[in-house]
Amino acid sequence: MKDHYDVGILGVWYGCNYGSIATYYALQQTIEKLGYSTLMVHYPRLKPDDGRMKGRHSIRFAEEHYDISPSYHVSEIGELNKYCDAFVLGSDQLWNYGVTKIFGHSYFLDFAGDDKKKIAYATSFGSGDFQAPKDFTEKAVKCMRRMNAISVREKEGVDICRRVFGVKADHVLDPVLMADPHVLGNLADNCGLDEKEPYIATYILDPTQEKREALLHVSKKLDRKLINMLDGWYNKFPANKKKLNLPNTIENLQVEQWLYYFKNSDFVITDSFHGTCMAILFNKPFIAIGNPARGSSRFESLLGAFNLWNRYAERPEDILKNDEFLKPVDYAPVNAAIEAQRKTSLAWLKNALEQKGGSVLLPFSYRARSWLGRKISSGKYFLKRVAKKILRR
Repeated sequence: MKDHYDVGILGVWYGCNYGSIATYYALQQTIEKLGYSTLMVHYPRLKPDDGRMKGRHSIRFAEEHYDISPSYHVSEIGELNKYCDAFVLGSDQLWNYGVTKIFGHSYFLDFAGDDKKKIAYATSFGSGDFQAPKDFTEKAVKCMRRMNAISVREKEGVDICRRVFGVKADHVLDPVLMADPHVLGNLADNCGLDEKEPYIATYILDPTQEKREALLHVSKKLDRKLINMLDGWYNKFPANKKKLNLPNTIENLQVEQWLYYFKNSDFVITDSFHGTCMAILFNKPFIAIGNPARGSSRFESLLGAFNLWNRYAERPEDILKNDEFLKPVDYAPVNAAIEAQRKTSLAWLKNALEQKGGSVLLPFSYRARSWLGRKISSGKYFLKRVAKKILRR
């Protein structure tokens, strides 16, 4: 760690999820390409460091590619103000209360000084609303209204920012699609694998018997073997492998290999948002299986943006009934749309990093309407006269 960095990047890059690892690498590489030095901010802790991250494949990758800060307790993370001129929140579900509560309000940049740029790039709520206790939400609102620039990964996040936090947000591409394709492609090319036989790449986070049957169905129809990838968390692998119960399920998978298997496949089947992103990035025919427990809105926003709804199977059983899923994808219009959004997303990030000051605050009426809407719909408040007065402002 050096004495000074232009940008401190916060997010869950240290987690074992392959999509998260790829996301933050793409974001870090993009910011550095814009001419900024970067520091990856390690796990903001609420508890003492128990050393549990040692040996993770994500840490191995990070140590090879980044400058990394110490893992500060949330009461001490303000020390980073001495080292960084700006802070950027990355993508993933950092504003999903189930995730963000683990880090206090660090992922709302509560520690960042008033003189520091505070930017959110493609950050996600992971659902259609922000559901958190009142005291947590109130502090989160204050933090959000201190930020200089906010962008979100899903279109519905724009509405949540306006409705709940009273701030303006823009919809941008996930970093894995915003970055130049070769950024992740080069990692895949240099991983040392050389698969000769044609195959279908599968990446299944939550195996079920129904998904297993769908994979075997496609394998038979396309006459291709399956190469199967599972969730990168070590503690989940044995149970997931048992549930999937298929040969060619890769153990000790590294993120570079994960990228390789996507890039060199003939077809992709996945119940993962970032698995779907990889299929699109590398222009593969694919089937995205709905995964409501992990957030369906991500799939809806991604596939809707590129008119790829015909690749979405709400349930794995749907794959058995519809051979339309097996057809090729016309990537010409998809790539044109991605390139257009890539330019606007990169321009957004560049402007956010360059701008002096900046504000995300919306007029008071937005917050008044939001607050009244929540209270009235809950059945607790029917202050019609007060509502009319506030809404006239």
